[in-house]
Amino acid sequence: MSHSVSFKKVTKKYKMYNKTSEKLLDILIPDGFGEDFYALQNINFTAEKGDVIGIIGVNGAGKSTLSNLITGVIPPTLGEIEVKGQASLIAIASGLNNQLTGRENIELKCLMLGFSKKEIKELMPEIIDFADIGKFIDQPVKSYSSGMKSRLGFAISVNINPDVLVIDEALSVGDQTFTDKCLDKMNEFKQNGKTIFFISHSIGQVKKFCQKALWLEAGEVRAYGSIEEIVPQYEKFLKEFKAMSKKDQKNFKQLVLEKRSKLREQEKGEEEKIPRGHSRSGRKKSGTLVRYMRRAVMAILVFAVLLGGAGYMAKSGVLSYFDNKSAGSETVNTVENKEAAGKQGIASSQTEVKPDIRYVKFSSVNIRELPDINSNAIGIANFGQFFEIKDLQADNRGTEWLKVNDLNGNQGWISSGTMSAVNNPKNDEELANAIDQLIGFYPSLNDAIPMIGKRQGNEEAFSYTEYMYINELVHQFTINVSSSSETEVIKRLGEPDIKDQNMFLYHGNEYDFIFTVLENGAIESLSVSRNQLET
Repeated sequence: MSHSVSFKKVTKKYKMYNKTSEKLLDILIPDGFGEDFYALQNINFTAEKGDVIGIIGVNGAGKSTLSNLITGVIPPTLGEIEVKGQASLIAIASGLNNQLTGRENIELKCLMLGFSKKEIKELMPEIIDFADIGKFIDQPVKSYSSGMKSRLGFAISVNINPDVLVIDEALSVGDQTFTDKCLDKMNEFKQNGKTIFFISHSIGQVKKFCQKALWLEAGEVRAYGSIEEIVPQYEKFLKEFKAMSKKDQKNFKQLVLEKRSKLREQEKGEEEKIPRGHSRSGRKKSGTLVRYMRRAVMAILVFAVLLGGAGYMAKSGVLSYFDNKSAGSETVNTVENKEAAGKQGIASSQTEVKPDIRYVKFSSVNIRELPDINSNAIGIANFGQFFEIKDLQADNRGTEWLKVNDLNGNQGWISSGTMSAVNNPKNDEELANAIDQLIGFYPSLNDAIPMIGKRQGNEEAFSYTEYMYINELVHQFTINVSSSSETEVIKRLGEPDIKDQNMFLYHGNEYDFIFTVLENGAIESLSVSRNQLET
């Protein structure tokens, strides 16, 4: 049998930085800043045509990184990868554009893979039939559940007939009927000699479908062989790990981190053995003296630049200008503060602190269980959704995370870079009247807005209008517009408070107005929701 996928001493390394500034400094002084993280190290295996390989391992073992390397999503840092034929990755929502409909996503993905318009037209019915998501095929993907996204992604990937198929947890969502349908399709692929990599935490599915198993641990291949040989070993490992005390589990995780913070010596021909239960976190790292010397040189250069800049400012009189300006401002501020304190008296200490409210500024972002990019996603927040910030925390990469409550009251974390504060609200009545005059749709906003807050069943039914409910109360309504244009709206209402590709938002005193735009610039819909926190 000829091999279809081959990995030879493949390593994938990432850099982790404590601060954003370290990224720039690491460019100036290579290897001077940031910590190495080896997602995969020294991976060697060969897959033959017709092999169905289950990739197993605990969270963070490197399974998804391996799938991305096989399909060419990311390149390796070291080593050689050979894949014969076309490889396709199936993961929840992989490669799907949230702003496009399901039908448009099918066409886009097929075009990117080199299919002609005629071929796509022929494939379209088969893909739609396999996905079996009904009328949602013509709705934006952002409105899909995770199961529907998985259905669409799977349907596209299997119907383009790839030579190598990589399935990354795509069957972990959805109903059993669809799972069985997918397994039948993969069995058909197996009979046709396709190579399949199946990544799943479900050992039952791996046993049922796969012939071989590749066990990853700490970014390395722990074992590779037949299902009958490898899976019992993995199950025994899981059982032993769960039986460990919390202290032993912590020691084990520490060893794993140490393995992945440096390139394993076995690549140099010297296999390193780490006794379990012993941590080497206090061990001196090679190259420490060189690193310190580099940082010292950098510090001297920075100091010299700052010193030179300070000398220039003093000589040119810039510093004296700012000193005088600051002194004048300080005098004015001091007088104003004293006058304000005299008027307010003790009441000033009782001023209510306004909550920190921020809005999602991208089409959709993940709400994660912990303040970490690798943490489980427990929900999705969409463009224009607002949250009260409960806490702020930075991870070890320097990314800032915001603690929020979702609409159901569940706590989670969102990256601060995906959110924005919105100030200076506009007058709701003026916004509503201007939009009514500009678009002229039915119902008018003055008729529809009072429906927000009504109990489900008590709201008035309008044509072209959909309601969204939370706790059986109307939370938001969306009116299909298909008239006017983005240019006309902005010309009439001014620049929006938040904008992202084909969506933009105006923030009022009590309501938020979100427009969705078609590719030709026409307004597709308007959504209105209350922006006041529930008390």
